[in-house]
Amino acid sequence: MVRSRIGTYILLLVVALSFVTLVAMTWAAAEERRSAIRQERIQNLETVVQLVKASVLNEDDPNRLDEDRLQRHAKRFATESGLYLTIISDGGRVLADSLYPPRRMENLSELSEFRNANTRDFGYAERLLVDQDVTMLMVAQRVVHKGDTIAFVRAGIPKANLDSSPGAIALVVGCIAIGTVIAGIFLTRIVETKAVDPVIDLTEACDALAENGQMKHLWNSSRDELGQLVRHFQAMAMAVTQRETALRDQANRIETVLGSMVEGVLAVNADRVVLLANQAVRHLLGIRADKVEGRPLIEVTRIRALDQSVQQAMSTGQACSSEFEVSSPVRRFINIQANCLPGDPCPGVVLVLHDMTELRRLENLRREFVANVSHELKTPLAAIRAYAETLHMGAVDDAENRGYFLGQITDQSDRLHDLIMDMLQLARVEAGQEVFDITDVNVADIAQWSVDSLRDKAAAKDIRLIVESAEDDEIYVRADEEGLRTIVGNLVDNAVKYSGKPGDVLVRWHNEGDQVAISVQDNGIGIPLEAQGRIFERFFRVDKARSREMGGTGLGLSIVKHLAGSFGGSVDLKSNLDEGATFTVRLKRCRVLTN
Repeated sequence: MVRSRIGTYILLLVVALSFVTLVAMTWAAAEERRSAIRQERIQNLETVVQLVKASVLNEDDPNRLDEDRLQRHAKRFATESGLYLTIISDGGRVLADSLYPPRRMENLSELSEFRNANTRDFGYAERLLVDQDVTMLMVAQRVVHKGDTIAFVRAGIPKANLDSSPGAIALVVGCIAIGTVIAGIFLTRIVETKAVDPVIDLTEACDALAENGQMKHLWNSSRDELGQLVRHFQAMAMAVTQRETALRDQANRIETVLGSMVEGVLAVNADRVVLLANQAVRHLLGIRADKVEGRPLIEVTRIRALDQSVQQAMSTGQACSSEFEVSSPVRRFINIQANCLPGDPCPGVVLVLHDMTELRRLENLRREFVANVSHELKTPLAAIRAYAETLHMGAVDDAENRGYFLGQITDQSDRLHDLIMDMLQLARVEAGQEVFDITDVNVADIAQWSVDSLRDKAAAKDIRLIVESAEDDEIYVRADEEGLRTIVGNLVDNAVKYSGKPGDVLVRWHNEGDQVAISVQDNGIGIPLEAQGRIFERFFRVDKARSREMGGTGLGLSIVKHLAGSFGGSVDLKSNLDEGATFTVRLKRCRVLTN
C-alpha cells in the first residue's frame, strides 16, 4: 500500500509512463505493419500488371492490338482483382480502361508512371481521380515485342487500401508490454532519485544556514510532505535571515552611534572583563592596544578609579559618579558615570566618561578673569579715591599740589574708561554682536594712519616708526576698516610701549597666496617662550608691574586676535627674549590696483 503522497506520485508516474510507452510502441508497430502491407499491395499490383501484360499480345498478330478484346480483358481483370486497369498504346492513346470509355480519354503519354516505365521495369505514381474523389497508387509497365514497345499496362489501387487493420498488431502489443515493464522499473528508479534529491538539497541548506548564516533558496511547489517541509524550511530560513539582518543593522547603528560619541563608553561584565569600548575611550585614556574586549579592566586602563567605580556600582546597585585625573598621553580631568546593566544579579556595568578638561579650563579662566577684572578695576578706583580723599582733607587748598592730584584723578579715570570700553568691545566681538562693514580696505592707508596717530608718543621715547611694503602695487584686504585700524593700532601701540630703548618699529605687508600678511616688528624687550602661548589671553602680562606702569589694559592683544578671527584671518607671534617681537596678522586679500 502507498503510505504517502510521494509514493502515490511515483506509482502514478510509472503508470503514466507505461501508458505512454504502450501507445508509442503500438504506433511504431502499426507503422511497421502498414509499411509491410503497402509493399505487399504494390507487389500484387506488379503481378496483376504482368498478368494483364501477357494478355495484351495477340497470338496471331502480336503487332496488332484489338481494342475491343483489350477492353473486355481489362473489365474482367478489374472485376476479379478489384483494381483499376488502363492499357495505352506506345503513343499514349488509351486502348482500354476499366472505369472510363477509352475513346473519350486524353493522351496519357506524359504521365510520370508511363515515362518512368519506359526507362525502368515499373513506373510508380500517386494519382487523384477527380470524378471518383480517390487517390490511387499507380503501377505501370511497358509491353515489349521483339525489342519494340507496343503498349503500356497500368494498374491502380486506392491509397486507403494500403493501410493495415488494427487487429493485425497483436505481436507488436506483446513487445510493447515487455518494454513497458522494463521502462516502468527504470522510471521508478528515476523517480526515487528525484524524491531523494530535494532532501539532500534541504540538508545542504540547513548546513549553510547553521555554519555561516547563508540562506540557500529551495523551490518545491508540490503539496506533498516533502514540498511542505521545503516551504516551511524556506519560511524559517527567511525569518532567521531577517532577524539576523535586523540584529546586524542594529549592532551597526549602535556601533556608529558609539563611534561618533565624544563621550567614552566602556562596558564590563560581572568579572570586570571588558565587553565593549568605543573609540572615544581609547582617546581619553590613551589605550593603545588593538583589542581590549575580553581583557580585565584594570589591565587595559591601569586606572584604579575606574575599577573602584565598577565595584561601587555593583555592590550598591545604584548609579554612581566620580572624577579623576589622568596625565597620559595628556593631562585630562574625566568624570565617570557608572550604571548597572539590567539583570538580577547584576551582569555588568556601563561606564560613561566625560572629558571635563575644557570645562575646568574655562572655570579657571572665569576665576582668573573675575580676579583680573576686579584687580584692574580696583587699581584705578583706589587711586581715584585716594586722591579725592587727599583733596577733601585739605589738599584742595594746596595750590602747589592740587593740580597734580586732579591730573592723576583724570588719568586714572581715562584708564578706567579705556579698560571698560576694551572689555565691552571684546565681549561684543566674542559674542558676535559687533556689526562689521566688511569692505575692501587699503592696507597702506590703515598702516599710515596708525603710525601717524602714534608718532608723537614714539618720538617721546626716541622710537622711529617706519612703514614699508614689499609690493609695488596697492594691497587691499577684506575687513572692517575701523576694526583693521584697531588691529594695527593696538600692535603698533604695544610695540612703542615695550620698546625699552631707542630703536625702530617697522610696519610692513606683503602677499602670501590669497592672503596679505601685515606684520609689526620692534626691537624691544621681547617675550619669553613660556609666555608666548598665553600672550593673547585677557589681562595676561609678562611683567605685570611694568605693564601697569605703561598704562595698558591687558586686553589689546586679545582684541586683535578676536577681530582677526572675525575677519576670517589669524595672528601669530615670533619673539626671543631681549631681541624684540614680530606680530603678523593674515587677512584675505581682495585685489591689487596697479599704480
